[in-house]
Amino acid sequence: MDHEDKNLKIKYKFVQTDTTDDIEVVIRAKERDKTVERIEKAIGGESDFLVCNSLSDDENIVTDEIVIVSKDGRYLSVKTINGEYVLKEPLYQIEERLDKTQFVKISQSEIVNLKYVEGWSLDGGGIIKIRLAGGLSSYTSRRYATEIRKILKRRG
Repeated sequence: MDHEDKNLKIKYKFVQTDTTDDIEVVIRAKERDKTVERIEKAIGGESDFLVCNSLSDDENIVTDEIVIVSKDGRYLSVKTINGEYVLKEPLYQIEERLDKTQFVKISQSEIVNLKYVEGWSLDGGGIIKIRLAGGLSSYTSRRYATEIRKILKRRG
């Protein structure tokens, strides 16, 4: 551990349960920082979920179920096949954690999951309208349109 971690105290406990065959590891911290990321990597690599806020509690959202992530003021709106959640992390940090082969940034404020793209069309002015599962739709910015069009054409 580096200089910043010398005063860090990590508490852990083992809880035996007959209700699952899986192992669940929960990391509780004030914020997701470099220390938390190092711990995650040490116990099994990058996580395939995001911790989002619902109305009453934090929930682990499986990234494969995310349809679109949109910047909404100071927060991110994470729309999944099962509902909508709020995330407090910046979009660029979420983009770094998502699978680059499955998620694509379509504008400065949105990332879509290619798995849930149901169709697309040119909307004029160099903008592409993307139709997503669940009746959702979004638009690329002109800046991203050329690259997005190539990606969407490859997918069919």
